[in-house]
Amino acid sequence: MPSISQPFRLAVLPKIASLNNYASQANLLPVADTLTASTNYITVGISGSAISQFVVNPTPKPVYNLPISSISTVTASDVAESTAGNELWCYALQANKTFSINCVEKPASSAPATDSHFGETHTSNKIAVADRAVSIKVLGLMKTIVVVLRSGLVQFYDFSLKLQFSYDSSYKDVQFVQHFSNEANEQFVFLLSDVEGSKASFKLLKISANLALPIKELSAIILENFSLKDSSVFYQFGNVYRLHGTSIDIYSLPYFQHIHNIALPFLKEGSETSFKPISKNRALLTSDNHIYLLDLLHNAILSHRELTHLKTFQLLSTAIIPGNFNANNETMAVGVSVKHGANSTSSLDIVNIDVGTGTLKDSVGKGFSLRNSRDRHLQPLLEDSSDVETHEFNYDQILKDLKKAKGNIGKFDSLFFKKLGIKKDYYTESDRFVNGQEFLRDVVSIIYDNFDTEYPKALPYLLTHPLFPKSHTPGILQKLKDHPRLFKQAIVTCPNLSLDELLQELFTVINEEICLDLSLRILQDFNKEAIKEAIKTKSKVDVNNFIDFVIGENVDEDRLKNKPRLFQLLGLILDTVGLFALTEETLAKLSEYIERQLSVVRQNVELFHLLEDKNLKSTINPFQGEALVPTEGSIAAYSVEQLEL
Repeated sequence: MPSISQPFRLAVLPKIASLNNYASQANLLPVADTLTASTNYITVGISGSAISQFVVNPTPKPVYNLPISSISTVTASDVAESTAGNELWCYALQANKTFSINCVEKPASSAPATDSHFGETHTSNKIAVADRAVSIKVLGLMKTIVVVLRSGLVQFYDFSLKLQFSYDSSYKDVQFVQHFSNEANEQFVFLLSDVEGSKASFKLLKISANLALPIKELSAIILENFSLKDSSVFYQFGNVYRLHGTSIDIYSLPYFQHIHNIALPFLKEGSETSFKPISKNRALLTSDNHIYLLDLLHNAILSHRELTHLKTFQLLSTAIIPGNFNANNETMAVGVSVKHGANSTSSLDIVNIDVGTGTLKDSVGKGFSLRNSRDRHLQPLLEDSSDVETHEFNYDQILKDLKKAKGNIGKFDSLFFKKLGIKKDYYTESDRFVNGQEFLRDVVSIIYDNFDTEYPKALPYLLTHPLFPKSHTPGILQKLKDHPRLFKQAIVTCPNLSLDELLQELFTVINEEICLDLSLRILQDFNKEAIKEAIKTKSKVDVNNFIDFVIGENVDEDRLKNKPRLFQLLGLILDTVGLFALTEETLAKLSEYIERQLSVVRQNVELFHLLEDKNLKSTINPFQGEALVPTEGSIAAYSVEQLEL
């Protein structure tokens, strides 16, 4: 489940007033762009102190400090591998109106960190630059350092800080720089600069290893009503997200087209905020001392934590998880916290994040508008209050009455449906007020304790309820196996069914209708890896019944419609258990079935070629006896989709 952990301290920051100012914290504490979910090292430029590297596990602590002047602020930093066993630390400093770029090559830190290398010197270079460096990116494979200055210059240096190339972006107040790469590992960077009149300049550039012309401008746009000073911006998987006020605007690259706007009704106006990506369609948002994990696709608060011991918490950097949630859904974020009090101290903190499964079920019931819904009363949709039913249930009294019914099915059902105002034999939207989880759990317990050979109608109703108690789902399929209607109902609608139980029934059931229901339920609720792992844990898997079902000749409409899904599940099972797990008889049937399908394919191909040959002959000129040469781009008189084979 999505979650946000309590922050734990990485280091106490020096007592500099500007480090307690949320507006400048991110600029004074640049984190190197090396943060990943699996990283164990975090490198932070701490203005007025040092460029520091910290180890996260097993105990958070500094492993290397590169001291800087107390009057210097760190405006950008990055770390990358330079040569075998060495790291290149590149950082930008500002002291009054003097700006410099510094590079230090040092051995990579070792995990034990018994020798922290404090004060140790290594090969270093330093140059002066004309303006404040907004961004530094070390491209290890290209052996290039890309520096973006506030004046709009994009400069390329080698590892000895010798200038290789300089590009002028034409706009002088660069506020935001983002490097990213595509699947082909091509490097890109875009710049956002403030323009007078609440406007911004956007430029997208492509970076190459060609030293003669290492940068190419792909697009340039002036954005109206886009004040960068009042915005928090980040890039994520082809989109740019901009938080301003209490809403988020989403834009798509490469032309910075506006996609849509997301309102944040729970966000307080004037609060001190920060906004960072964490995974696909997910972001971290802080407001004063509150942290939110947001689903920006379904507009939901996946998790929320209030840090009561802090005044503010501001995000500095996040370890972004790529699109595959199944591989690892746990990551972390680095932030700076400020405690309450006149002499408050600030510190670097790490927060562990579980981003969830990436599916809709993470977000169900957690929409933005539902925050503090417990404190609000639901208003009737109808104006005439006389027609509006009340939804206050005396659960305790209803339970007492149901217990008195004991084994009387008719009396039990009459009390259950009448007292709760249930109109149908299955859950409908009008039953959403029957939501007492403890009550529902106790009702199921009463049914199990008092009925055995025959169950009341209340049980199939409860099996359709989305709040069916999770505590009663283990073993439910085995319990209801002697009741076909309830057994099927549980498979189709009962929430939180165990994958192990579903697979066990799938491999043993004979009924083809139930086999189809089980297959669809497994594919709907679980991902491929989970299904494979569950199959592996079984001591003996008998898949022969399932294969007979999939390749059987008795093909009804439902099975024909869901045939691709069945073959998907069959493929997962065969990948896991292997063909050697099948009996010789089943292997023979499977081979014969595949041969029949291939025979149909061959017939279709032959028919296609016959018709193609016929079409070619129809283009012969009867007067010249030659085939007419078709013009380029001509369209055939038929298509494969039109053939009735």
